[in-house]
Amino acid sequence: MLKLLLLIMCHMFGDYVLQNDFIAKTKGENWYHLIVHSVLYSVPFLIFGLSYSLIFLIISHIVIDALKARYNLLDYVEDQILHYIIILILYC
Repeated sequence: MLKLLLLIMCHMFGDYVLQNDFIAKTKGENWYHLIVHSVLYSVPFLIFGLSYSLIFLIISHIVIDALKARYNLLDYVEDQILHYIIILILYC
């Protein structure tokens, strides 16, 4: 259960604290900004030793955020649900 809480905290820190307004506004228009955001998102996971599936985490984050920010196929809730599904996969 502690691992799940750590994964959730890493997600929240990476997705909110490490993303500035500029990246949040431009990641839907600029692939480079989306990739930078996704790599920065993974930093807390790396710091807490959860690097065993870092590539999966980065790629899934790029795909989910592109579906939301670039293609407008997801809303905020759907975006977050998919991120938490990824966290549950990492937890298992």
